[in-house]
Amino acid sequence: MKRWSLGLAALLLSQGALAAAPAAKSAPKGAPAPKGAPVKLVTVGPAVTETVFALGMGEAVVGVDDTSLALPVARGRPKVGYQRALASEPLVALGATALLASEEAGPPGVLEQLRSAGMDVVILSNKPTLDEARNRVRVLARKLGRESQGEALVADLEKQLQDAAARVAKGKQGKPVRILALYARGANALMVAGKQTPTDELIRLSGGVNAVTEYSGHRPLTAEGVIVAAPDIILVPDGTLTALGGEVALRNVPGLSQVKGWKTTTVEDVHFMSLGPNLGKAVQRIQDGMGLPARDAK
Repeated sequence: MKRWSLGLAALLLSQGALAAAPAAKSAPKGAPAPKGAPVKLVTVGPAVTETVFALGMGEAVVGVDDTSLALPVARGRPKVGYQRALASEPLVALGATALLASEEAGPPGVLEQLRSAGMDVVILSNKPTLDEARNRVRVLARKLGRESQGEALVADLEKQLQDAAARVAKGKQGKPVRILALYARGANALMVAGKQTPTDELIRLSGGVNAVTEYSGHRPLTAEGVIVAAPDIILVPDGTLTALGGEVALRNVPGLSQVKGWKTTTVEDVHFMSLGPNLGKAVQRIQDGMGLPARDAK
């Protein structure tokens, strides 16, 4: 089995001008970049990275964390390591002027080192709610000077969610569709998404119900848990399904093999990790798996 790993900022403060110095001398190490110098961004967290690229600032990204590699557009950028275990030296070596990161970024001591080196360190909440996703787009857009692009992203998201709500209204049934969301954390380790997770919000927006309501966050899959959940749909990231060996292999997982009648639906890996500006597309994909009527159905 292939090992699949989750590959998962805000206020960009303006740079101060350098103090006057003789032309023959270079700026001291760690000093802020001169006013008007090119912006060079390191993005940490898939929602942050996805938003920065969606705002048209991808060319300014000089580094990304491991979780951001779930985004195909980010895979060509230099890696700066795991978001909770950053080191200051690689970021400084990249010439980054700002670190835009979700609240998981750390450790705190490294963030302070980067601030002391003259880098803007900007942290945004990664709370898995639609409101926070909208807010993240608008804050980043404003601080990156991309307000119009940000409002266009939000408007597109709202239109997608309106379409999704219309599909739910057309497909109203007596029994809600129960969805069990799973992902692979390394080899032979399937995790279940409970309440207060990105997938919990996606399921809600799609018109389904999370089959797990007993806990928040993620816990290991158990056969007993699957039986209690009694899912109609198993929701998994594309990468997990590939790593497991496809739907046939998924149906042989203990617990899943004991519960009959469910079907599989997938979303892109990044949508399992965070709520970025393209979350509406993930909602629509879940609705396709639920068999809801098309948006133009009468």
